[in-house]
Amino acid sequence: MTPFAQRIATAVYDNSPDLFCFACLAAQQGAKEHDVRAVALIAIMRGGLQLVRRVCSRCHRSSEALAPQKDRSSF
Repeated sequence: MTPFAQRIATAVYDNSPDLFCFACLAAQQGAKEHDVRAVALIAIMRGGLQLVRRVCSRCHRSSEALAPQKDRSSF
């Protein structure tokens, strides 16, 4: 996993149970939303994350977000 993908995966786990949309996660990490979306697939495949549709804990909009899978042992 790339260092940036690892950083995003770690942020998702550290923020849990709060979930952030891609725009808010990018803002939190000082990155561009496009870059976060680009590494999302890597984080899903190798970081033990899943893509869900939830209300963002920061902006309160319904959107796609990365969330930890129930079993963190694959992280």
